[in-house]
Amino acid sequence: MRVFLITEKYPYDGGEQFIETEVLYYSQFYNIDLIILPLNNAKKIRFYPQGVVLDNHICNKRKNIKKYIACLLINKAFYKELLNIKSGFFNFKIAKSIISSVCSFIYYKRLFRYLFGVKYKISEKDLVYTYWNTEANYALQSLKNKYHFKLISRIHRADLYENRSPLNYMPLKRQFVENIDRVFVITQSAIEYLTETYGFSIDKLYLSRLGVIDKCIKCQPSEAIEYRIVSCSYLLPVKRVDKIIKALFILSKKYPYIEISWFHIGDGPLMSELLSLAELNLDKLDNISYQFLGMLENKQVYELYQNHRFDVFINVSESEGVPVSIMEAMSCSIPIIAPDIGGIKDMVEDGKNGVLLSEGCTVEEITLALSKINFFKDKKTRNFSYQKYKEKFDADKNYINFIEKLFDL
Repeated sequence: MRVFLITEKYPYDGGEQFIETEVLYYSQFYNIDLIILPLNNAKKIRFYPQGVVLDNHICNKRKNIKKYIACLLINKAFYKELLNIKSGFFNFKIAKSIISSVCSFIYYKRLFRYLFGVKYKISEKDLVYTYWNTEANYALQSLKNKYHFKLISRIHRADLYENRSPLNYMPLKRQFVENIDRVFVITQSAIEYLTETYGFSIDKLYLSRLGVIDKCIKCQPSEAIEYRIVSCSYLLPVKRVDKIIKALFILSKKYPYIEISWFHIGDGPLMSELLSLAELNLDKLDNISYQFLGMLENKQVYELYQNHRFDVFINVSESEGVPVSIMEAMSCSIPIIAPDIGGIKDMVEDGKNGVLLSEGCTVEEITLALSKINFFKDKKTRNFSYQKYKEKFDADKNYINFIEKLFDL
């Protein structure tokens, strides 16, 4: 069976870290030929397994959407989308979004018509798999009846939650919910959202969680008079790392007899601003230290967990899907503090393997969660964090099950 995997950039640099793990498992199935078709590229290319074919046909094309604007006038999807817009909701930005989306749809449809109709001569024995449920998938749905291939898609967060998109609107998605064999979601809550918001049939929706590989690292808690905290995120406003700094200031006053250490993995545009905030709030405190470690490779993150003691991992972002950083920490037996957003509720069971914060968590709420020091050091809490990972986010189990489901088609 040939599996054509349509990615945004992988194996080129720029996100989609979960694919790096998933593609390792296809080699365990002798009767699968995996062909990766990235939509975009970058200067740096990441590792991908031997035997996997990389086809750069799409990403090597110069994408000029403007030349497809004239095609809108004869495109049914364009007019249907205009009719679907709610009265009073339509504005210039919405119109621009529709035009851009439909032009992308037309562009990908023409490319896939050549790739699958001419170059690969695709048939009902082949499977096309889009890692994102966006215009490339819609274009493939429109070609499915002609070429008879099987079509599946994953759906995550940016391509799922309409209320998280800049315009509170996702063009075309309601039009393309039927001509697809399966849609794989990564959280249970996504199934209800897809049926109620876009009208997907529940029979097409399958839960298939992402996962990380068990490195067999058991991170130990710190000594009784110490408290070691770790966080990992890109330094953007949405990550609200400033709230961690402010909470640590209050925490240090509350526990003057405990040596508190905070380590942050990741960099970004707010690095200098957050460093200044940390200097202002934390430098004069005798019982607290901090380190901004910058961007670490995946291997370095695991080395950190193997060689250092950590009591708790904290995330206070206002928007997340299913963070790989939390999975990695759980796989190393580290308890979690994180807000009830995206798929985090599937990861953190409040009072069992961590503390589940509210969506708009305040500094006071974060401080209260961080104050549960003995709970995070407790062996039972730490074991439960690892067990939760093994139950839901073990790559060995999740990706083998996912690939086996492809054969069911």
